[in-house]
Amino acid sequence: MAIKQFSLGSILQFRKQQEDLARQKFVLAQIEEKKVEESLHVLQQELSSLIQTLEKKQETGILTFELARYEERINYLRQQISLTKRELEEKKKVVQHKKIMLLKKSKEHKILEKLKENQNIAWQEYQNKKEAAMLDEIAVLHHERNDRDTN
Repeated sequence: MAIKQFSLGSILQFRKQQEDLARQKFVLAQIEEKKVEESLHVLQQELSSLIQTLEKKQETGILTFELARYEERINYLRQQISLTKRELEEKKKVVQHKKIMLLKKSKEHKILEKLKENQNIAWQEYQNKKEAAMLDEIAVLHHERNDRDTN
């Protein structure tokens, strides 16, 4: 007599929670990456604007101390852009890692769902065979009883 195997429900629920958590971490990593991208864009725009302003001022004449202040700010922005680019590369790596983890958790969840589905199908087939055997036995007993009653 076969007994139904252990239920995969709690394991499946745990895997689903793990997948959801991985999805949340992935989305948060994407948000962080987007923030750094936006920050980089703002820095680049500021640098471009500052260089254009300096070029215009140089055409019309600029004082030495003012030129020095522009150059200091331009150098500072270039350093910030360089740092932000490195930070962006790190964020991209994190996003890629989180994506891989999400795909792994999703795959594990889908495998368990399929296993549970197959287990349920096998259990249903077992139950159907058991029921068919019981109905056959009842039919045989009923037939034997009818044969005895007619004799």
